[in-house]
Amino acid sequence: KLEVRIRKYENLPKESEFRDEKYRAALTESLMSQDEDEVNEQGQKTGRFISHAGTYRSGVMSRFLAAVDEAVDPQPPPRFTARVKGDPKELPILAAKKIENRARRWMVSAEWLAKEENKKYDSPSYILDNGRAWGDPKDPEEMVAGQKRVKEQKRLIASKKRVKIEEMEAKKKENGTKKGKGKSKIRESIMPAPAQPVASTSTARELPPAAESDDEFSDY
Repeated sequence: KLEVRIRKYENLPKESEFRDEKYRAALTESLMSQDEDEVNEQGQKTGRFISHAGTYRSGVMSRFLAAVDEAVDPQPPPRFTARVKGDPKELPILAAKKIENRARRWMVSAEWLAKEENKKYDSPSYILDNGRAWGDPKDPEEMVAGQKRVKEQKRLIASKKRVKIEEMEAKKKENGTKKGKGKSKIRESIMPAPAQPVASTSTARELPPAAESDDEFSDY
């Protein structure tokens, strides 16, 4: 279906307002309608598809796709499965990594997006701004590139900060170890040396021998 629409878009009449390149972004697989097999009253497949457009589509988006579908296919395939337009369905807007697969604001109904349950889609992961062709100051590619640069700068700042903190912690730990060793050396230097046994140098004072007595005792 997407390939057919691209061929038809390129074959739009020159006077068509939708021939403008700014509408080309709508032709991506993630924004195509959901198809289901058509069945008859007996529950048998008819060989046709029923296409259900998402309720999120804006009026401009719906008119653009209608104009494309009405255009002539310059290279019709030999076999083609007919599609029947069904009722719109409440379909989610798909998030996409690639910029070209994301919706633009002009494609989404502002009324649908304003509903509380749909506000989660109002994010660059789902919807990008329209770009310069629609009057915006920048194209989505420029804005996304700028966001990536800011994110990378923040990552580098955080990385440098983390390295600095690690270096400070390592230095603090190293200083603490040196300080502990210094205290140990100081304690060793101020501790008194253990007492050593000292040999006595004093000599005992010798008393002179007792003098012998000259007295004689006699009986008279």
